[in-house]
Amino acid sequence: MAAASDLRHSGDRGDASDPWSVAAAAFAANFVTFGILFSFGVFLTPIADDLDTSTGPVAALFSTAVCTYYAGGAIGGRIGDRFGARLLVAVAALAMSAGLLLTAISDALWQTYAAFGVLVGLATGFCYPSMIGLIGRSFSERRRPAAMGFLLAGVGAGTLVMPLASHALISRLGWRQTYAVLAAVALVAIGWAATRGDRVRVPTGGLIRVTKLVRSRRFLLFFAAVVAIGPGFYAPVAFYNDYAVERGVAPALAAALIGISGATSVVARLVCGALGDRVDPMRLCRAAFVCMTAALAIWWVSDGNPAVLVVSAVAHGIGWAVWVTATPSVLASWYGVENLGGVIGIYYTGLGVGALAGPAVCGFIIDAAGFGPAIGLVTVTSLIALGLLALPMREAVARSG
Repeated sequence: MAAASDLRHSGDRGDASDPWSVAAAAFAANFVTFGILFSFGVFLTPIADDLDTSTGPVAALFSTAVCTYYAGGAIGGRIGDRFGARLLVAVAALAMSAGLLLTAISDALWQTYAAFGVLVGLATGFCYPSMIGLIGRSFSERRRPAAMGFLLAGVGAGTLVMPLASHALISRLGWRQTYAVLAAVALVAIGWAATRGDRVRVPTGGLIRVTKLVRSRRFLLFFAAVVAIGPGFYAPVAFYNDYAVERGVAPALAAALIGISGATSVVARLVCGALGDRVDPMRLCRAAFVCMTAALAIWWVSDGNPAVLVVSAVAHGIGWAVWVTATPSVLASWYGVENLGGVIGIYYTGLGVGALAGPAVCGFIIDAAGFGPAIGLVTVTSLIALGLLALPMREAVARSG
Protein backbone atom coordinates (compact mmCIF):
# COMPACT_ATOMS: atom_id res chain seq x y z
CA MET A 1 0.00 0.00 0.00
CA ALA A 2 2.82 2.36 0.90
CA ALA A 3 4.65 1.52 -2.32
CA ALA A 4 1.59 2.36 -4.33
CA SER A 5 1.27 5.62 -2.47
CA ASP A 6 4.92 6.41 -3.12
CA LEU A 7 4.36 5.94 -6.83
CA ARG A 8 1.11 7.86 -7.03
CA HIS A 9 2.72 10.59 -9.16
CA SER A 10 4.42 8.26 -11.66
CA GLY A 11 2.04 9.35 -14.39
CA ASP A 12 2.97 13.00 -13.75
CA ARG A 13 6.66 12.16 -13.99
CA GLY A 14 6.26 10.44 -17.32
CA ASP A 15 8.20 7.37 -16.09
CA ALA A 16 7.95 4.56 -13.57
CA SER A 17 11.13 5.29 -11.64
CA ASP A 18 11.39 3.73 -8.23
CA PRO A 19 11.16 6.65 -5.80
CA TRP A 20 14.33 5.61 -3.97
CA SER A 21 16.28 5.72 -7.24
CA VAL A 22 15.02 9.30 -7.57
CA ALA A 23 16.25 9.99 -4.02
CA ALA A 24 19.65 8.45 -4.84
CA ALA A 25 20.01 10.67 -7.91
CA ALA A 26 19.02 13.72 -5.88
CA PHE A 27 21.62 12.74 -3.27
CA ALA A 28 24.28 12.58 -6.00
CA ALA A 29 23.29 15.97 -7.42
CA ASN A 30 23.44 17.61 -4.00
CA PHE A 31 26.73 15.87 -3.21
CA VAL A 32 28.39 17.36 -6.29
CA THR A 33 26.80 20.81 -6.47
CA PHE A 34 27.16 21.71 -2.82
CA GLY A 35 30.44 19.85 -2.47
CA ILE A 36 31.91 22.04 -5.19
CA LEU A 37 30.31 25.24 -3.91
CA PHE A 38 31.31 24.65 -0.29
CA SER A 39 34.87 23.66 -1.22
CA PHE A 40 35.51 27.27 -2.18
CA GLY A 41 37.41 27.97 1.04
CA VAL A 42 40.32 25.76 -0.06
CA PHE A 43 40.45 27.55 -3.43
CA LEU A 44 40.33 31.06 -1.99
CA THR A 45 44.04 31.64 -1.31
CA PRO A 46 45.30 29.85 -4.46
CA ILE A 47 42.97 31.95 -6.63
CA ALA A 48 43.96 35.18 -4.85
CA ASP A 49 47.67 34.40 -5.23
CA ASP A 50 47.34 33.39 -8.88
CA LEU A 51 45.32 36.47 -9.82
CA ASP A 52 47.49 38.76 -7.67
CA THR A 53 44.70 40.06 -5.43
CA SER A 54 43.66 39.83 -1.76
CA THR A 55 41.11 37.95 0.35
CA GLY A 56 38.28 40.50 0.10
CA PRO A 57 37.69 40.50 -3.67
CA VAL A 58 37.97 36.71 -3.92
CA ALA A 59 35.70 36.10 -0.89
CA ALA A 60 33.10 38.25 -2.64
CA LEU A 61 33.24 35.75 -5.51
CA PHE A 62 31.86 33.09 -3.17
CA SER A 63 29.16 35.48 -1.97
CA THR A 64 28.20 36.16 -5.59
CA ALA A 65 27.91 32.45 -6.36
CA VAL A 66 25.76 31.84 -3.30
CA CYS A 67 23.52 34.82 -4.04
CA THR A 68 23.12 33.64 -7.63
CA TYR A 69 22.31 30.17 -6.34
CA TYR A 70 19.41 31.50 -4.29
CA ALA A 71 18.15 33.75 -7.06
CA GLY A 72 18.29 30.78 -9.43
CA GLY A 73 16.50 28.66 -6.86
CA ALA A 74 13.58 31.10 -6.66
CA ILE A 75 13.14 30.78 -10.41
CA GLY A 76 14.09 27.13 -10.76
CA GLY A 77 11.90 25.90 -7.93
CA ARG A 78 8.79 27.37 -9.53
CA ILE A 79 9.74 26.04 -12.97
CA GLY A 80 10.26 22.59 -11.44
CA ASP A 81 6.85 22.70 -9.75
CA ARG A 82 5.21 23.72 -13.03
CA PHE A 83 7.05 21.65 -15.65
CA GLY A 84 9.01 19.01 -13.75
CA ALA A 85 12.66 18.68 -12.82
CA ARG A 86 14.18 16.78 -15.77
CA LEU A 87 15.03 19.59 -18.20
CA LEU A 88 15.94 22.00 -15.41
CA VAL A 89 18.51 19.61 -13.90
CA ALA A 90 19.96 18.84 -17.35
CA VAL A 91 20.55 22.58 -17.84
CA ALA A 92 22.17 22.66 -14.39
CA ALA A 93 24.61 19.89 -15.39
CA LEU A 94 25.75 21.88 -18.43
CA ALA A 95 25.94 25.17 -16.51
CA MET A 96 27.99 23.69 -13.66
CA SER A 97 30.45 22.01 -16.02
CA ALA A 98 30.82 25.10 -18.21
CA GLY A 99 31.20 27.40 -15.21
CA LEU A 100 34.02 25.34 -13.74
CA LEU A 101 35.85 25.02 -17.06
CA LEU A 102 35.61 28.75 -17.71
CA THR A 103 36.82 29.48 -14.17
CA ALA A 104 39.78 27.18 -14.78
CA ILE A 105 40.91 29.14 -17.85
CA SER A 106 40.17 32.64 -16.51
CA ASP A 107 43.03 35.11 -16.28
CA ALA A 108 41.19 38.01 -14.60
CA LEU A 109 39.00 38.19 -11.50
CA TRP A 110 35.99 39.56 -13.38
CA GLN A 111 36.02 36.43 -15.55
CA THR A 112 35.76 34.21 -12.49
CA TYR A 113 32.75 36.25 -11.34
CA ALA A 114 31.00 35.56 -14.65
CA ALA A 115 31.96 31.88 -14.70
CA PHE A 116 31.92 30.68 -11.08
CA GLY A 117 29.77 33.42 -9.59
CA VAL A 118 27.00 33.16 -12.17
CA LEU A 119 27.07 29.72 -13.84
CA VAL A 120 28.03 27.59 -10.83
CA GLY A 121 25.58 29.52 -8.66
CA LEU A 122 22.73 29.10 -11.15
CA ALA A 123 23.43 25.40 -11.56
CA THR A 124 23.11 24.84 -7.81
CA GLY A 125 19.94 26.93 -7.70
CA PHE A 126 18.32 24.99 -10.52
CA CYS A 127 19.09 21.64 -8.84
CA TYR A 128 18.31 22.08 -5.18
CA PRO A 129 14.71 23.37 -4.90
CA SER A 130 13.54 21.35 -7.91
CA MET A 131 14.95 18.18 -6.33
CA ILE A 132 13.23 18.95 -3.03
CA GLY A 133 9.96 19.44 -4.89
CA LEU A 134 10.56 16.19 -6.81
CA ILE A 135 11.10 14.22 -3.59
CA GLY A 136 7.99 15.79 -2.11
CA ARG A 137 5.96 14.60 -5.10
CA SER A 138 7.55 11.14 -5.27
CA PHE A 139 7.00 9.95 -1.69
CA SER A 140 4.04 9.42 0.59
CA GLU A 141 3.64 11.72 3.56
CA ARG A 142 4.83 8.94 5.89
CA ARG A 143 8.05 8.23 3.98
CA ARG A 144 8.77 11.78 2.85
CA PRO A 145 10.78 12.90 5.94
CA ALA A 146 13.18 9.94 5.61
CA ALA A 147 13.60 10.58 1.88
CA MET A 148 14.12 14.28 2.49
CA GLY A 149 16.74 13.53 5.14
CA PHE A 150 18.55 11.24 2.69
CA LEU A 151 18.41 13.85 -0.08
CA LEU A 152 19.78 16.54 2.22
CA ALA A 153 22.47 14.20 3.55
CA GLY A 154 23.99 14.55 0.08
CA VAL A 155 24.79 18.16 0.91
CA GLY A 156 26.63 17.16 4.07
CA ALA A 157 28.43 14.24 2.43
CA GLY A 158 29.62 16.47 -0.40
CA THR A 159 30.77 19.06 2.10
CA LEU A 160 32.74 16.35 3.91
CA VAL A 161 34.42 14.76 0.90
CA MET A 162 34.86 17.52 -1.66
CA PRO A 163 37.00 19.99 0.34
CA LEU A 164 39.41 17.20 1.27
CA ALA A 165 39.50 15.87 -2.28
CA SER A 166 39.92 19.38 -3.69
CA HIS A 167 42.75 20.14 -1.25
CA ALA A 168 44.56 16.95 -2.33
CA LEU A 169 44.03 17.70 -6.03
CA ILE A 170 45.15 21.32 -5.69
CA SER A 171 48.39 20.21 -4.03
CA ARG A 172 49.11 17.93 -7.01
CA LEU A 173 47.49 19.63 -10.00
CA GLY A 174 46.89 23.26 -9.02
CA TRP A 175 43.53 24.97 -8.62
CA ARG A 176 42.85 25.36 -12.35
CA GLN A 177 43.27 21.70 -13.23
CA THR A 178 41.28 20.74 -10.15
CA TYR A 179 38.30 22.74 -11.36
CA ALA A 180 38.64 21.05 -14.77
CA VAL A 181 38.44 17.63 -13.11
CA LEU A 182 35.41 18.70 -11.09
CA ALA A 183 33.72 19.91 -14.27
CA ALA A 184 33.78 16.36 -15.64
CA VAL A 185 32.51 14.92 -12.35
CA ALA A 186 29.65 17.43 -12.30
CA LEU A 187 28.57 16.67 -15.85
CA VAL A 188 28.29 12.94 -15.14
CA ALA A 189 26.67 13.09 -11.69
CA ILE A 190 24.17 15.89 -12.32
CA GLY A 191 23.44 14.50 -15.79
CA TRP A 192 22.45 11.19 -14.20
CA ALA A 193 20.19 13.03 -11.76
CA ALA A 194 18.46 14.69 -14.73
CA THR A 195 17.44 11.26 -16.07
CA ARG A 196 15.59 10.55 -12.81
CA GLY A 197 13.66 13.83 -12.81
CA ASP A 198 10.01 14.14 -13.73
CA ARG A 199 9.04 15.57 -17.12
CA VAL A 200 5.77 17.38 -16.50
CA ARG A 201 4.08 18.45 -13.31
CA VAL A 202 1.06 20.73 -13.19
CA PRO A 203 -0.12 21.49 -9.63
CA THR A 204 -3.86 20.92 -9.35
CA GLY A 205 -4.38 24.17 -7.48
CA GLY A 206 -1.91 26.22 -9.50
CA LEU A 207 1.30 27.81 -8.27
CA ILE A 208 1.06 29.95 -5.15
CA ARG A 209 1.36 33.65 -5.87
CA VAL A 210 4.36 35.51 -4.54
CA THR A 211 1.98 38.22 -3.26
CA LYS A 212 0.48 35.61 -0.92
CA LEU A 213 3.89 35.13 0.63
CA VAL A 214 4.84 38.79 1.01
CA ARG A 215 1.51 39.49 2.75
CA SER A 216 2.03 36.66 5.21
CA ARG A 217 3.37 37.79 8.60
CA ARG A 218 4.81 34.41 9.49
CA PHE A 219 6.51 33.98 6.13
CA LEU A 220 8.05 37.44 6.43
CA LEU A 221 9.33 36.66 9.93
CA PHE A 222 10.73 33.34 8.73
CA PHE A 223 12.30 35.13 5.75
CA ALA A 224 13.81 37.92 7.89
CA ALA A 225 15.33 35.33 10.22
CA VAL A 226 17.05 33.56 7.34
CA VAL A 227 18.43 36.89 6.03
CA ALA A 228 19.95 37.52 9.46
CA ILE A 229 21.38 34.00 9.86
CA GLY A 230 22.93 34.04 6.36
CA PRO A 231 26.19 35.87 7.20
CA GLY A 232 26.94 33.54 10.11
CA PHE A 233 25.84 30.46 8.21
CA TYR A 234 28.31 31.02 5.39
CA ALA A 235 31.24 32.66 7.18
CA PRO A 236 32.64 29.31 8.42
CA VAL A 237 32.37 27.82 4.93
CA ALA A 238 34.38 30.69 3.47
CA PHE A 239 36.89 31.34 6.26
CA TYR A 240 37.44 28.33 8.55
CA ASN A 241 40.36 27.21 6.38
CA ASP A 242 42.23 30.52 6.17
CA TYR A 243 41.56 31.38 9.82
CA ALA A 244 42.98 28.06 10.99
CA VAL A 245 46.06 28.31 8.76
CA GLU A 246 46.76 31.84 9.98
CA ARG A 247 46.58 30.59 13.58
CA GLY A 248 49.14 27.86 12.87
CA VAL A 249 46.82 24.87 12.42
CA ALA A 250 48.15 22.20 10.05
CA PRO A 251 46.83 22.82 6.50
CA ALA A 252 45.26 19.36 6.25
CA LEU A 253 43.26 19.87 9.45
CA ALA A 254 42.34 23.40 8.39
CA ALA A 255 40.94 22.06 5.12
CA ALA A 256 39.12 19.32 7.04
CA LEU A 257 37.15 21.69 9.30
CA ILE A 258 34.34 22.31 6.85
CA GLY A 259 34.44 18.59 6.06
CA ILE A 260 33.93 17.84 9.75
CA SER A 261 30.92 20.14 9.68
CA GLY A 262 29.65 18.24 6.65
CA ALA A 263 30.21 14.83 8.24
CA THR A 264 28.32 15.90 11.35
CA SER A 265 25.51 17.21 9.23
CA VAL A 266 25.16 13.89 7.36
CA VAL A 267 24.42 12.06 10.61
CA ALA A 268 22.17 14.83 11.91
CA ARG A 269 20.16 14.97 8.67
CA LEU A 270 19.53 11.23 8.73
CA VAL A 271 18.48 11.41 12.38
CA CYS A 272 16.09 14.27 11.61
CA GLY A 273 14.67 12.30 8.69
CA ALA A 274 14.14 9.26 10.91
CA LEU A 275 12.26 11.37 13.46
CA GLY A 276 9.67 12.14 10.78
CA ASP A 277 6.77 14.18 12.12
CA ARG A 278 7.34 13.26 15.78
CA VAL A 279 9.00 16.61 16.54
CA ASP A 280 7.55 20.02 15.67
CA PRO A 281 9.69 21.24 12.72
CA MET A 282 9.55 24.86 13.87
CA ARG A 283 11.04 23.86 17.22
CA LEU A 284 13.78 22.08 15.32
CA CYS A 285 14.47 25.26 13.31
CA ARG A 286 14.81 27.30 16.49
CA ALA A 287 17.14 24.71 18.04
CA ALA A 288 19.20 24.77 14.85
CA PHE A 289 19.65 28.54 15.04
CA VAL A 290 20.88 28.14 18.62
CA CYS A 291 23.48 25.60 17.45
CA MET A 292 24.72 27.79 14.58
CA THR A 293 25.01 30.84 16.84
CA ALA A 294 26.89 28.78 19.43
CA ALA A 295 29.26 27.55 16.70
CA LEU A 296 30.18 31.13 15.84
CA ALA A 297 30.69 32.11 19.49
CA ILE A 298 32.97 29.09 19.99
CA TRP A 299 34.92 30.00 16.85
CA TRP A 300 35.23 33.60 18.06
CA VAL A 301 36.89 32.58 21.34
CA SER A 302 38.89 29.64 19.98
CA ASP A 303 42.11 31.59 19.30
CA GLY A 304 43.03 28.91 16.78
CA ASN A 305 42.92 25.99 19.24
CA PRO A 306 42.38 22.95 16.95
CA ALA A 307 40.16 21.06 19.41
CA VAL A 308 37.93 24.11 19.97
CA LEU A 309 37.70 24.69 16.21
CA VAL A 310 36.53 21.09 15.78
CA VAL A 311 33.82 21.69 18.39
CA SER A 312 32.74 24.79 16.47
CA ALA A 313 32.63 22.81 13.22
CA VAL A 314 30.53 20.07 14.82
CA ALA A 315 28.05 22.60 16.24
CA HIS A 316 27.84 24.30 12.85
CA GLY A 317 27.16 20.97 11.15
CA ILE A 318 24.40 20.00 13.59
CA GLY A 319 22.68 23.37 13.32
CA TRP A 320 22.98 23.41 9.55
CA ALA A 321 21.58 19.88 9.19
CA VAL A 322 18.65 20.28 11.57
CA TRP A 323 17.64 23.59 10.01
CA VAL A 324 17.69 22.55 6.35
CA THR A 325 15.94 19.26 7.13
CA ALA A 326 13.16 20.88 9.15
CA THR A 327 12.56 23.87 6.84
CA PRO A 328 10.82 21.93 4.02
CA SER A 329 8.44 20.43 6.57
CA VAL A 330 7.58 23.87 7.94
CA LEU A 331 6.90 25.29 4.49
CA ALA A 332 5.01 22.20 3.27
CA SER A 333 2.72 22.44 6.30
CA TRP A 334 1.97 26.06 5.43
CA TYR A 335 1.66 25.92 1.64
CA GLY A 336 1.36 22.27 0.59
CA VAL A 337 3.77 19.90 -1.12
CA GLU A 338 2.72 20.88 -4.65
CA ASN A 339 4.24 24.33 -4.15
CA LEU A 340 7.24 23.17 -2.13
CA GLY A 341 9.96 23.69 -4.75
CA GLY A 342 8.85 27.22 -5.58
CA VAL A 343 8.17 28.32 -2.01
CA ILE A 344 11.46 27.00 -0.68
CA GLY A 345 13.29 28.63 -3.59
CA ILE A 346 11.74 32.00 -2.72
CA TYR A 347 12.44 31.49 0.99
CA TYR A 348 16.10 30.72 0.36
CA THR A 349 16.62 33.99 -1.48
CA GLY A 350 16.72 35.44 2.04
CA LEU A 351 19.73 33.26 2.81
CA GLY A 352 21.26 34.51 -0.45
CA VAL A 353 20.92 38.11 0.71
CA GLY A 354 22.63 37.23 3.97
CA ALA A 355 25.32 35.27 2.17
CA LEU A 356 26.02 38.13 -0.24
CA ALA A 357 26.48 40.53 2.66
CA GLY A 358 28.29 38.11 4.97
CA PRO A 359 31.42 36.67 3.32
CA ALA A 360 31.89 39.76 1.16
CA VAL A 361 31.78 42.19 4.10
CA CYS A 362 33.77 39.83 6.30
CA GLY A 363 36.46 39.50 3.65
CA PHE A 364 37.09 43.24 3.63
CA ILE A 365 36.92 43.41 7.45
CA ILE A 366 39.51 40.62 7.63
CA ASP A 367 41.78 42.52 5.24
CA ALA A 368 41.47 45.67 7.36
CA ALA A 369 41.25 44.42 10.96
CA GLY A 370 41.66 40.65 11.10
CA PHE A 371 39.33 37.74 11.79
CA GLY A 372 38.12 38.70 15.29
CA PRO A 373 35.86 41.64 14.34
CA ALA A 374 34.48 39.72 11.36
CA ILE A 375 33.51 36.68 13.44
CA GLY A 376 32.06 38.97 16.11
CA LEU A 377 29.87 40.69 13.54
CA VAL A 378 28.31 37.48 12.21
CA THR A 379 27.76 36.23 15.75
CA VAL A 380 25.68 39.34 16.47
CA THR A 381 23.62 38.98 13.28
CA SER A 382 22.95 35.34 14.19
CA LEU A 383 21.65 36.42 17.60
CA ILE A 384 19.27 38.78 15.80
CA ALA A 385 18.10 35.86 13.64
CA LEU A 386 17.45 33.76 16.73
CA GLY A 387 15.35 36.56 18.22
CA LEU A 388 13.25 36.83 15.05
CA LEU A 389 12.63 33.09 14.91
CA ALA A 390 11.57 33.10 18.57
CA LEU A 391 8.57 35.33 17.75
CA PRO A 392 5.19 33.55 17.49
CA MET A 393 4.09 32.44 13.98
CA ARG A 394 0.40 31.69 14.31
CA GLU A 395 -0.99 33.16 11.14
CA ALA A 396 -3.22 30.93 9.05
CA VAL A 397 -2.38 31.20 5.36
CA ALA A 398 -4.41 29.63 2.55
CA ARG A 399 -2.58 27.06 0.46
CA SER A 400 -4.09 27.88 -2.88
CA GLY A 401 -2.68 30.55 -5.16
